[in-house]
Amino acid sequence: MSKEAVYEKRIEITSECQVSLEGKTITVTGPKGTLQRSFPEPQTTIKIEGNEVIVGTHVSRKRARALVGTVIAHLRNMQLGVTLGYEYEMKIVYSHFPITVEQQGNIMIIKNFIGERGNRSANLIGDIDIRITEDEIFISGINIEHVSQSAANIQQACRIRDKDRRVFMDGIYVIRKTKGEEVKSIV
Repeated sequence: MSKEAVYEKRIEITSECQVSLEGKTITVTGPKGTLQRSFPEPQTTIKIEGNEVIVGTHVSRKRARALVGTVIAHLRNMQLGVTLGYEYEMKIVYSHFPITVEQQGNIMIIKNFIGERGNRSANLIGDIDIRITEDEIFISGINIEHVSQSAANIQQACRIRDKDRRVFMDGIYVIRKTKGEEVKSIV
């Protein structure tokens, strides 16, 4: 950095990952794949020293310090994604009308939701793998934003409107989030 940073944070590069920096674009490569992200914020500076990535700012404002923390969090998520991967498990819940789910390209089609004649659809984001069983959906990938946003889109597509949610509990819900072997249960 040309000037002395007012605030900086460091993150260690794990042994399984290779991190490269080109301008403000960081590429993280690991056993599961490669992720690339650009950080165009003018208030932050990024550099690699040894096996650490150093993110700093020359501005003493709270917002600039928050940006440094955000960049570090993104780098941590990228390293975890290319080494362990992310998986969301969703449960298909219905009381009377059985819900049928199928994938067509980048769209998830939800049929017979609460006995509706029309189909509901949800967009699937990015490069993710989907596995559908009788009453569960498994979404996995290396980019946490793509995996989580796809799960959120499916859950939102099954949102019940104009009915009492305490009575009509049908839907598709996220019940478990995993990073490799680590399990974070929602239920």
